[in-house]
Formats: sequence, structure tokens, C-alpha cells
Amino acid sequence: MPKLGEITAEKYGFLKLQGIPWFSEATSTKGLAEGGIYLLSGAEGSGKTNLALQMCVDLAIQGYKILYLALEQSPSELKHRIEHLILPDRWENIKRESDFSKEQEKLESSSDILRSKGLDQQFLKSLQKRMASEEEYEQKIKLEEQRVSENFFIDSSVSGMEGLPDFLARQVLRGPYAGIKFMVVDSIQALGTAPTSSKPYQRLFEFNRWAKDAGITVLLIGQVTKGGAIAGPRSLAHNVDCVLYLRKAMKLRPLFVPKNRFGPERHEPLTLVVNKYGCLEKSKHTKAKASYVYGFSGEELVEVQALVKLPKYGERPGIKAPYLPKQKLSQLVGIISSVHDIDISDLTFEINCALPGGRPYRTILDFPLAVSMLSSYFQRHAPYGSLFLGEVDLFQNIRPVSLDIYHKLVDFFLNLDAHPAARNVKAIYCAKETAEELLEIFSQNGITLACIPVNSLEELLQTLWPDIVE
Repeated sequence: MPKLGEITAEKYGFLKLQGIPWFSEATSTKGLAEGGIYLLSGAEGSGKTNLALQMCVDLAIQGYKILYLALEQSPSELKHRIEHLILPDRWENIKRESDFSKEQEKLESSSDILRSKGLDQQFLKSLQKRMASEEEYEQKIKLEEQRVSENFFIDSSVSGMEGLPDFLARQVLRGPYAGIKFMVVDSIQALGTAPTSSKPYQRLFEFNRWAKDAGITVLLIGQVTKGGAIAGPRSLAHNVDCVLYLRKAMKLRPLFVPKNRFGPERHEPLTLVVNKYGCLEKSKHTKAKASYVYGFSGEELVEVQALVKLPKYGERPGIKAPYLPKQKLSQLVGIISSVHDIDISDLTFEINCALPGGRPYRTILDFPLAVSMLSSYFQRHAPYGSLFLGEVDLFQNIRPVSLDIYHKLVDFFLNLDAHPAARNVKAIYCAKETAEELLEIFSQNGITLACIPVNSLEELLQTLWPDIVE
């Protein structure tokens, strides 16, 4: 029986993903742990396969032998993605950071000046330097193509999870794929494995143990249920070292790491974005901080704040909203989830909407509540000083409020001494059919506020954050 002092502490080496710098930020590690078992889950179309291919190409270029087990897609389809999406995306990033690109910019900006001053010799030297950088860039592309061709293997002979252990023993540990450092299984539920079926998953867990003992890093690609939970038994998450969870929100892909044996868990999302090649890169916008969304209760301005987040691993989603009707909020969550490419039904909501004098909730606050949820979900600010006026129906449409509310709002803005908060309002978003009428009422009373018309929540997204709408 070994004593504690005789047991060797486990130390991990890491496969660095040089072309995916955001991965280290997401997992707080140097890269993929050698012998680590990773589970990448997400909705259909969230970009799981392209992300796996990005990892494979990056490692293959570094000289590692990579094996992609295609249980769903054909090898020819994956090859097409690599050649037309993954590699061009990588080369564009290299070109953007290369001396060739910098020299091109310098040459374009200085060519007219150099020639106008008769400095043709200097212009010629700049041109030669750019051409040398371009030749170096093209040589690098050819070298990377060669390394990917030599080190990237795709196999479609495995039919499901049950065949994984035997394939690993015969083909990888002592077979033609010996020396593989990174394996992808895409996907583990490829053939529609029933969630109640335990035998396939037992074979998968056996495969995981053997791969870990051999020091092979494995990325399992899995599906999610309609409710957004990771598909499969609960034991699946316990049998992997790290869970990467991708959500789909228009062009954005919030990434969570709810389990991580190699570093801290990440319950706040790292927001990624899908670029023109379908590859994932870090989004330029940062997490929203203080964002003020205003509504009008009929008597007072109401500041609405919402925090939308993924529940901690193992916790149930829910709504924390003191003094607000839970059934109405649940209905509003369902309406927002019906917007194309948005699903917030399995998230946790913390909502602060203090109604003056403890008055009951009114449907006129549906619109600002919906906007505050969307603002937190996308991690984007709503424009400062925005007031959202209207009701939201079951079809996501913005419905106008009564004319009486408009006149009360006018009185509110005309009496700034009694209502100093009104000075913060810069623009009003309202139903399109009454926007002109509201603007005319404001104009007649000398109130200079912008009135921005919107028909629906989808139109509102295009108006507020056009860069995230596909």
C-alpha cells in the first residue's frame, strides 16, 4: 500500500493553441491539457465542428498528429471546410499581423509622396521589401498546408460510442494511428443515442480512461436538449475533465466553462463571434457594465435592471425578481425566446424593477423589461438615456400605449423640477404606429426628444445592435 509521500503528484503538460489565443483566457490554462478529456456542447449550428477543426489545424501545423473521428459528417465534407474556411481564416489572420501587410500599408500611404519628391530609389526599396515579405508569407502558407496534410487524419469507420474502446486499442494504441496526440469524436450522440441508454455511455467512459492513461487529449462533441441542458446522463459531465458550453445568440457565441479540473470554472461568458469564415474569434465588445434602461409606469420613471446568466453547474434556472409577478415574467421570457436564434428559457434572471410607492406591475413595463434582459444576454449596452414605452404581445410585436399615457408623459417632462430623473432621458423607443403622433405632441409642448419607432423585438435588435444580427 503506497504512502502519501510515495505517490507522485499529477502534473500536466499543455498543447498550446497558438492560433486560438482566447482559449487560454476561457480556461485559464496554457492550452489543452495532455491526456485531458474535454466535452464541447452546444446547440445545432453553434459552431462546434468548426471550433474543433480550428483546434486540429492549429495543432497539426505545430507538428502534432491529429485524428478526427467523423461519426456524422463525411471526410470529404470536413476536408472542404478545412480548405475553404479554416485555413483561409488562419491565413488572413497571419497576413493581418505579418510584415507583408505592414509594408503594404506603408507603401500605399507613402508612394505618392515619394514619387512626387522624385525619390524613386527609396520607393523601389520599399517595394522590394514588401515583395520579400509577401514571398515569405506565401512560403509560410505552403509549409502550413504541407503540415496539415501530413499530420491531420480523418476516420469515419467508427459507428458509435460502443466501438470507441476497440478502435482506440487496435487502431491508435497499437495500430496505424500510433503517436496521435489529439482526438476529436464528432459527435457522441451522432446516431441518436437514447438518453436512458447506459451501455453506450459506459463504453465511452472506458474509452476516456484508456485515452487518458495513454496521454491522448480528447475532445468529445455533444448535443444539448431542447431545454439547453447537456444531452446524456449526468455521469457524462463527471467523466470528463472540462466542459465547454457554447450558446447561440445571433452572431455571438457566449462560451461558458461550467467544469474545469485544470483551472477555475467560468460561469460568466467569454463572448465569441462568428466571422465570415464561420470560425470563432473573441468579440471586440466587452461585458456590459452599468446600463440604464428606463420605463414609464404612468406616474414615474422606472429604472429597470436585469442580470441574465447561466445557472451554476447543477443548479436549476429561475427568476429572482422581488415584488414582480413571476407568471408574467415567465411569459415574457417565453416571448423573448421565440425571437430567431435566441433561447433564454433555461437561464437565471435577477431583475430589479422598483415601482414607486409599491404600486402593482403594469404591462407598460413589458418593453423595458424585455430590453434589459436582451441587453444582459448579449452583454451590450442599451444607449444611455433610453426610455422604452410600449407593451409586448405574444408575437414579439411592440404595441402602443393609450393616448392618456402620452399626455402624462408630457406633463412629466414639462415639470423637471419635480421629476429630475427626466433630465436623463435622451430618446424614446415606441410603437411605430404612434411614433409620429408622440413626436408631434412633444413638439407642440416644446419638448425636444427623439422618438425611435420599432415594430417588434427583432426590429429593435437590428436598431440597437445591428452588428450581432445575422
